[in-house]
Amino acid sequence: MGALAKTVTESEAMRKVAIPAYRMYARAMVFNRGPRVLANSMPKTGTHLVAALLKNLPHMLFSGRHHTLPQFELPGAPRATERRGVWKVDWDRLERALAAVNHGQYMTAHFAPAPELLAILEKLEYRNIIIMRDPRDAAVSSAFYITRLKRHFLHERYNTELHTPGERIMASITGLPPTDRYRGLGSIGSRAGRYRQWFDVPSTYGCRFEDLIGPSGGGDAAKQLEVVTAIARHVDREVSDDEAERLAHRTWSQDSSTFRKGTIGDWRNHFTEEHKRAFKEVAGDELIKLGYENDYDW
Repeated sequence: MGALAKTVTESEAMRKVAIPAYRMYARAMVFNRGPRVLANSMPKTGTHLVAALLKNLPHMLFSGRHHTLPQFELPGAPRATERRGVWKVDWDRLERALAAVNHGQYMTAHFAPAPELLAILEKLEYRNIIIMRDPRDAAVSSAFYITRLKRHFLHERYNTELHTPGERIMASITGLPPTDRYRGLGSIGSRAGRYRQWFDVPSTYGCRFEDLIGPSGGGDAAKQLEVVTAIARHVDREVSDDEAERLAHRTWSQDSSTFRKGTIGDWRNHFTEEHKRAFKEVAGDELIKLGYENDYDW
């Protein structure tokens, strides 16, 4: 199953067949109770972990939907990296996509909390889950992921303009400017700052990748059980202690189509002093606000 999921993820031809077919199946499943659920994160910060947990909860089904805001941009939308809160998004089309998720189902997304989006989620009575990760690990994970995944919008730039793992990690830290041909990428600090705002949104449960990954990824077993139980309760799925332990054991998986390494603190194996200096310049403050460091002395 893991190999099949990876094949579907990386093959555009298979995605065009498999995803619509699964969505039709999910739309026909209308008997599950509970709220619609949005499993959300900044890319490479743990969406797959939350999804792995949700899919194993009782009477909870994946909707077959994973979305990002750029998918719903209107023609002529600015291609700049930073939109400064101004998005040319077809909000009606996005609302229809979110409404297509049945009750008792979840979708995954990389959504920053735009006011229009929050209004739609409230209207549709979504329960939101946001997971964040140490941005240093996210930068490393992104560099390897983008380099490997051919359908990623930055794949060509990462393999033609950038020539070493170190250069790709630096780009994931500082960002890339847009060009006439390509969308750009904001700095890791600007990206993390936008997603951090989810922690202040009602109907949102916020957690950390490091707490949900558990001992298999270098985390703590007790903390993992605490988060598993809290997420289940947030989506109206009460689980016993024994059930929570089984769910925790099944959550961390190398079969995920987006999995590479998934351990805490892997950035230490890749960051040079130059990477550290660049990171502190563009994201040092965000690292402190997220609680990963107390100061710039790391």
